[in-house]
Amino acid sequence: MRVGLRLLYRRTALIRAALVVFLLTVALLAAVVVTLDHNARRANAQQASADLTAAARVSASAFSTVRADLRANASELAASPALQRALLEGDRAALRAIAKKHDAVIATPSQHFDRLPRRPRLLATARVAAAGHTLAWVTLGLAVGRPLLTLLEQATPLPAHGSLIFVRRGTVVAGGPVGAPYEVLRGGQVILGSDKFAARGFPLGTASTRVFAIEPAAAIDARTAPYRRRLLFLAALTLAVVTGLALRLARPLLRLFGEASRLRRQARTDALTGLLNRRAFDDRLERELETAGSLGYEVTLVMCDLDKFKQVNDQYGHPMGDEVLRTIGKIVGETVRERDIAARYGGEELVLVLPGTPLLGGRRLSERIRRALEEVRIETPDGEIIAVTASFGAASFPTHASAERLLAAADQALYEAKRAGRNRVITATARKKSEQEQPEPATSVA
Repeated sequence: MRVGLRLLYRRTALIRAALVVFLLTVALLAAVVVTLDHNARRANAQQASADLTAAARVSASAFSTVRADLRANASELAASPALQRALLEGDRAALRAIAKKHDAVIATPSQHFDRLPRRPRLLATARVAAAGHTLAWVTLGLAVGRPLLTLLEQATPLPAHGSLIFVRRGTVVAGGPVGAPYEVLRGGQVILGSDKFAARGFPLGTASTRVFAIEPAAAIDARTAPYRRRLLFLAALTLAVVTGLALRLARPLLRLFGEASRLRRQARTDALTGLLNRRAFDDRLERELETAGSLGYEVTLVMCDLDKFKQVNDQYGHPMGDEVLRTIGKIVGETVRERDIAARYGGEELVLVLPGTPLLGGRRLSERIRRALEEVRIETPDGEIIAVTASFGAASFPTHASAERLLAAADQALYEAKRAGRNRVITATARKKSEQEQPEPATSVA
């Protein structure tokens, strides 16, 4: 995995540039799509607002016509012969029947017959007179409710999903969830029940009531869905064309620069273990120690040598020895950090450079690798099992102030680890303590 990451970070400048161009293209297309979609939504919302405003104005005008008709009906009822005859004769039964039939109030100086509808209601009053004297007052009432709303909707050009509601003192009285509060949101939208609507209204000039033309916000937004789908399709098509052209033009260059990159990697990488080779290691070590000296941080160097590796080659052959080295290189490469240096120093000997890591940290990392190697079991073609162990020697900079002294100190610590029984970690500055802390060496065929 760590080898794969290193290869990823070592990609050519051409690949990185192509990726940046691709991402910029995606970002540009996304910005264009978002901007166009936002503009479409805003234009659609403005059109819906204009339609609802016109509908509310027309419905308010229709309501004025209804109120004028109610006044005319009140005057007509006041002048009707049946009402005047009942008044002159004092016929209570006839007056009560007329009030019930016309949802009216008939009030005389001595009598009062009330059959008005419930509030909110629209009222119109007319006087009944004879010889200059008032005989009665006639008041007609019309409920401001669903029947009146239906009448207004028939006279109002509403959007496809639009409707009208009556709102009195902040509460819906008809056309919606009756009794629900009329909750106004930012942007001219309202909440009725659990749904969100766009709404525009006009006062009716009576009963503290306003008429509103409303349309569900979801229905308004849905009108932009076909445009949004076409926009996304065109954006995807544009991106596909750009990507295809980029790949078509990039392949020859990628092959050219990829081959050059591969050759550079081969010149710096050990083919068997996948780690750095000796030459690349020497260059990196010198640069790392210069940087550490300038910035004042520690560097730990660890040398690792496989135990009794010659016996593996002699007993199982060099192909199995190579397989052991490949396995060890993979384990080491996956254990160290990205900034660490892992290299094949020569033969079965590996070396690690751990920038910013004190000697104790290098010892812990070495122990982790040592335990991982103890668990390795490699099967030969004949079914035999090869176990692997390794010895480690560690030293730190600036305690050992040059590359030569650092390598010599780590090599001396490795020699002491071998002499003490192998399969252990020895540090250059705490050898006796390190030896006391080591477990008994594991039995190994290698």
